[in-house]
Amino acid sequence: MRPIPRRLFFFLVLCSSLPLSAATPLFNGQDLSGWTIENNGQFFVKDGLLSVNRGTGWLRSNETYGDYVLVLEFRFLEKGANSGVFVRTAPTSHDDENGWPNHGYQVQCRDSTEGDYPLGALIPYGAPEFRSTIFNEAVQAAYHPTGDWNTLEITAHGETVGIKLNGTEVCAATSIKNHSGHIGLQGELGLLEFRRIEITPHDS
Repeated sequence: MRPIPRRLFFFLVLCSSLPLSAATPLFNGQDLSGWTIENNGQFFVKDGLLSVNRGTGWLRSNETYGDYVLVLEFRFLEKGANSGVFVRTAPTSHDDENGWPNHGYQVQCRDSTEGDYPLGALIPYGAPEFRSTIFNEAVQAAYHPTGDWNTLEITAHGETVGIKLNGTEVCAATSIKNHSGHIGLQGELGLLEFRRIEITPHDS
């Protein structure tokens, strides 16, 4: 992935101010209505929280979405816990032991602020090449440690995706060729919980 020019970053900020409809909860706090567990993913609901219990596979939204703001509140229950938020992703899965989707994108949801793909970075999953910049210092400043709640805000509009962590812009991407697809949660390493998942479509 190539870094994007700073002027495109400001364009992404502008996109985040576009008119929005009302927010719609994707997680009702009671069960997994509206979602499908793929490839034996370990997801369950208890005490109003959606838990990811390691494992493989993923949790796929039944509906597909195009331009939107997606907000998720989550916390890591173990140091190094690793999951991901799939966006604009096809319903198919790789034919391998992990069973994750292909032809889409993943927003990193890992308990780490270091490396090439820290918390909040955008990762390709079989999708066409795109341009992306991760603001490492912003990730480190915005990060809430293991056990504390964090908020991801993902704005997808046309060929751009912008990602905020706890209100701070941490990643900007453009040349995104998938303009719609499923939303999903990845099952991978460690334990984590979600308490809020809601989507607000762009009006234009």
